[in-house]
Amino acid sequence: MITKCPVCDSENIEIKKDFRTLIVPLAEPVQQEISVCHCNDCMSDILLDSESKKVVQSRILERAKESVPTLLKKVNECGYSDSRLERALGLAPHTINRWKQGTQVSAAAIALSRFVSILPELTLVAEAGFDESYARAAILKKTVDKIKAVDSSVRSFYLNTDVFKAAGIVAFNNAASNEKAELSSFAQPALMEV
Repeated sequence: MITKCPVCDSENIEIKKDFRTLIVPLAEPVQQEISVCHCNDCMSDILLDSESKKVVQSRILERAKESVPTLLKKVNECGYSDSRLERALGLAPHTINRWKQGTQVSAAAIALSRFVSILPELTLVAEAGFDESYARAAILKKTVDKIKAVDSSVRSFYLNTDVFKAAGIVAFNNAASNEKAELSSFAQPALMEV
């Protein structure tokens, strides 16, 4: 056990137990227990030890696995059934159901659940055979539709010429008069090959 401050060699120290919050994407955070040496003379806080990385990583993985049913339920609420997801993504029948029950949940299942819960329209892309042009257009259209549903002042535009295709959204300061147009900071017009 430590008896002196590692910074100033003072014996006027206290060992404090504390917790650190570790973020797990799209899941509940995990608490990690840590020990800190606090020096009352130089006011240093030195991290001494904490729970083993294996224990913490195991809890992070458990939280991620626990989040899968909630993520998949969110996809179902967007109109995509389990069987439709399985067909589109080439998964074996009942795979989604097993994941929802907490069995056979791999790192790939966690990642796929996260992606599809954030962008359920990826299912449309899979159903279209992962055609890149279709994927870009479908995701852009769905994203614009989502933004327009939240903010009625948003207007979308699509430009299709022989030279290039462009799409984006514009938000107006005064939606009634549309006098001053201003590009939205969260989704500026994007030039892209579609």
